Amino acid sequence: MENRTENLRAVWQALLQGQNFFIAGHLNPDGDSLGCTLAVTSLLERLGKTVYAYAAPAIGNDLKFLPGLDKVHVGVLPTNNTFDTVILLECSDRNRGGDLQAVLKNAKTLINIDHHLVSEAYGDVNHIDSGASSTAEIIFQLFEESEDPVCLPTPDEATCLYTGLVTDTGRFVHSNTTAESLRVASALVALGADLATINQIIYFTKSYIELKLLGRAFEKMEMRFDNKYSQIILTKRDFEALGATPAQTQGIVSQPTMIPGVEVSALIKEEPDKVSVNLRSRNGVDVSKIAQTFNGGGHARASGFKVTGQTVSEVAESLAEVVQNVVKDIQ
Repeated sequence: MENRTENLRAVWQALLQGQNFFIAGHLNPDGDSLGCTLAVTSLLERLGKTVYAYAAPAIGNDLKFLPGLDKVHVGVLPTNNTFDTVILLECSDRNRGGDLQAVLKNAKTLINIDHHLVSEAYGDVNHIDSGASSTAEIIFQLFEESEDPVCLPTPDEATCLYTGLVTDTGRFVHSNTTAESLRVASALVALGADLATINQIIYFTKSYIELKLLGRAFEKMEMRFDNKYSQIILTKRDFEALGATPAQTQGIVSQPTMIPGVEVSALIKEEPDKVSVNLRSRNGVDVSKIAQTFNGGGHARASGFKVTGQTVSEVAESLAEVVQNVVKDIQ
């Protein structure tokens, strides 16, 4: 707790001292990365700072309701890299936000805020809390660190942070949900987070194509290793046949973990320039260790990795070999 408090104070002081900020989350931002980017951007602007908020494409349709999204430069890097402070959110290494070298090399201060189990302390100021459910949880604690009621989240900022919290905890059912997560959630609701909109859009809205893609995924689901491992492979042909994109697979990988006995679920996607893999686990398997085998990472119950230069079949078989060794002794 003491280190956490010291780190939060160091981050807060860096925010107060900076004047011209660049802020970004990781590539293809999820609810946590984008929600935190928007909330921190809004806070900094309320503090009188100049902010260039950036997101590497693409942003899913389910996140386009987030307030303040019009302030984010999606896929458009700045032409004038004279920022005194850079903030990277939920980037376990300095390259996870995309090609930001031109921005990073001129910055006086780099602030790194993350909650991944495996994360590099590459910043001038680092706050890495692997015990936090989400970066949103950390950012709320940062707001509290100001000890100024004016700096508590506005309703729009609370909506952004609650989105990050609820998506990273899987609606508070994942094992990363803690008493602190629920305290933060309660506080954000009290501050005006728009639960009705968040729940309706993120959890109860799917396009026709997304539902068709879910059906295709179920058709292609394979059970291996005494039904302990569920594998779904979606190829370019699958996406083309439905007029879908890999970004529309949100939530698919978690579905097989509802099957009793499944310990690991994998969604393997063939994309134009790579093969991407999402991993989920149900009980005792730490899928972040599986992902690390392929230079990926994440959390114990939700992780992923990307591979270039291999076919989707080659990646699938390499992954299956690793998973087999992990689940073979589980009864």
